[in-house]
Amino acid sequence: MLTLSFDELLRYTNGERDKWRGWLVAHPPAMDAPVQPGGRLPTVGKLVDHIFLVERRHLQRLTGEPVSESTGLTGNNVQPLFDYAASVRRELDQFLAGLDDDVAQEERTFVVASGSATMTPRKLLFHILLHETRHWAQVALAVRLAGFEPPGEHDLFFSRAMR
Repeated sequence: MLTLSFDELLRYTNGERDKWRGWLVAHPPAMDAPVQPGGRLPTVGKLVDHIFLVERRHLQRLTGEPVSESTGLTGNNVQPLFDYAASVRRELDQFLAGLDDDVAQEERTFVVASGSATMTPRKLLFHILLHETRHWAQVALAVRLAGFEPPGEHDLFFSRAMR
């Protein structure tokens, strides 16, 4: 059976983050591009903030820490937002380094905004990366609709994360 490893998907999302960081640094007005006017995530910047906060929150769930309410950032400034993301990703890497395969397969119940969900840490870890991937596609559409040409070649097809 063919498999996609967590490490491969992690490398793919790291590459996407690097691509978007560089592009958003070069195009700061894109952070204000509308995503959901009047909604919970009205701009690209707020959506990017959400991507990184969700990773932090799920990592906190996995480690048994209290769950953060926010990043503490405005979602308007590229560098601090991506610095925050890099910090969270380092913590995720540390968590993964100490995660036993058997523990990763044990079902746990996690409290989330909608109630609770029972799953393995493995599933929650994959969710973190797929959640991010889905939202980068939304960011690409939002900046395109706002008149920007987003950085290209986002598909796994073009990634060097796997062969």
